[in-house]
Amino acid sequence: MELTLDIFESKKTKGVKSHINNLVAIAKSDGNFSMTEKRLIFEIGKRNGLSNDKLKTIIKSDKPIKFKVPKTDSERFDRVYDLVEMAIVEGADNENEISACIEIAEKLGFRKAIVGVLVRKLATGITGEMPKTKEELKAECADFLVF
Repeated sequence: MELTLDIFESKKTKGVKSHINNLVAIAKSDGNFSMTEKRLIFEIGKRNGLSNDKLKTIIKSDKPIKFKVPKTDSERFDRVYDLVEMAIVEGADNENEISACIEIAEKLGFRKAIVGVLVRKLATGITGEMPKTKEELKAECADFLVF
């Protein structure tokens, strides 16, 4: 039944599901899918209009969700920001999770030459001594958003 309903989902919903699926992959990449990571996924999912039931289904599913690239630079930045936030949510600098962020950022269309710098800049901006807001980091990273 779920498959039938998926046909009628909007492109935006399909994109959000793809994004949540990527966040789950980042969270699981260190072998420890923590409650902190799950809470963040639910927060991001709710912020993007997904129900708790839909989020639980995505988290539990082994069925791949088609990767969707956002249409705008702003949406791409938001996706990478969320990925980096997921990678560092537990406070540990997990290289596997950072590497997964870099890989997904490349798939989102960011230039390979700058993607590592972008991801690390976001990680530092989020966790630094004087953490920056998402909008401040977006403004600072504007040069990276030119494709």
